[in-house]
Amino acid sequence: MKITRIVNSVFTSNTFVLSDEGSQYCWLVDVGDIEPILEAVGENEVKGVFITHTHYDHIYGINKLVEHFPDCVVYTSEHGKEGLFSCKLNFSKYHADPLTFQGRHVEVLEDGDEVSLFSYVTLKAIATPGHDWSCMSYYTEDLIFTGDSYIPHIKVITSMPKSDKEKAKVSINKIVELIQTRDVYPGHNEIMFRV
Repeated sequence: MKITRIVNSVFTSNTFVLSDEGSQYCWLVDVGDIEPILEAVGENEVKGVFITHTHYDHIYGINKLVEHFPDCVVYTSEHGKEGLFSCKLNFSKYHADPLTFQGRHVEVLEDGDEVSLFSYVTLKAIATPGHDWSCMSYYTEDLIFTGDSYIPHIKVITSMPKSDKEKAKVSINKIVELIQTRDVYPGHNEIMFRV
């Protein structure tokens, strides 16, 4: 599986494009600037996007994405689904760009749910609330996408309306256990590769 990292213009959040040489479709983790996403996707279809949490800087390109790919499935948590449809919960009302999701396909994932990406790759969801109540991380055998639940060498921000410091501690412990054998693809900053 090939992973392309896009550094977005809003708060330098990361979007990751997951593709396979033999496939005609790809997947995203979070969605920011649409132009570099379309460039990275090329002729492929975007089959789905996994949302790590529904703060504006991780979802602001979502409506443009589903305009281009109307069958794209958005995967998120139950609270993430609420955030997609609330400019207050996703903070877009503070960015002069009120955003409510305009797509047709949202699938709620719970802790432990799995989605097959390619014939040899399955992505597993793990609830990692704390930074926000909508936070989910996603992992395979050798990597994990942590969003803002875990950014290497950065303290998790838990000062927002739907943050929870105690839940963040529990989530960090879950993630730290998983990263022992996995590369870390965070919501901001560089990828942390295993040594």
